[in-house]
Order: sequence, then structure tokens, then C-alpha cells
Amino acid sequence: MKPSRKVALLFTLTASPLAAQVPAPATAAAPAAAATGDSTTVRPGMREAEVLAVWGTSSGSRVRGDYKYLFFANGCQPACGIQDVVILERGQVIDAIARDPRHRYDGVSSSPAGRAPSRTVSPPTGSPSR
Repeated sequence: MKPSRKVALLFTLTASPLAAQVPAPATAAAPAAAATGDSTTVRPGMREAEVLAVWGTSSGSRVRGDYKYLFFANGCQPACGIQDVVILERGQVIDAIARDPRHRYDGVSSSPAGRAPSRTVSPPTGSPSR
């Protein structure tokens, strides 16, 4: 083996343990939360682990195709009719419904907090649906 190859091999073998000691970069959500001082906000594009780090343990989840729904207790289920929910598509947040004041969503929710609930009217039994 030529001396230059020995030096290259020695450098490669000694550099590997040093590279393993470099701390991993922070997630994209951590700097944003640190910059705003807000640790309760879910943002579009977050991954499931980031959501759980922000809102805590979910009370349940459901998967349907590319979508995963994470449910969180909000203390107003009887009045709101739903738990808080974060919707992920292919592993990234695309929507959330947050009623708990400790839960915040930085995107445009499909169910904004100010929206008044309305009753869904069903056609009478036996009548043809249109």
C-alpha cells in the first residue's frame, strides 16, 4: 500500500468516531417554537413525533390510506362534539382542529374556532334522497 493511501485510510478510520460525536441538528419545529416562545403550536409540515412532543400523548389515532388522524382530549367533547384532531397526510401535518386553549394550530384550520355548530338535517325516513 502506498504511503498516501495509508494516510487516507488512517484519516478515514479516525474521523468516523469524531463524526459520531457531533450532536444531531435540531428539528425544524424546535427552533420555531424557541423563537416564538410558543411550545403548544402545531404547524403544517410537522411530523407525528413533533406533534406528540408539542401536544403530548394522543388519546387515539386512526389511519385511512395516506391519512392519519391523531386525537387529543380537549375537555369540551360534550359541547364541541369532537376531540382536538391533527390530520397528517403521508406523515406530515396538513390540518388540525383545536378547541383546547392549550392547543394551537398555525395553519388554516378546516374548522375555525369561531364557527358556530349547525345541525345537519337528514331527509325524512322513507323519502328518496336527492
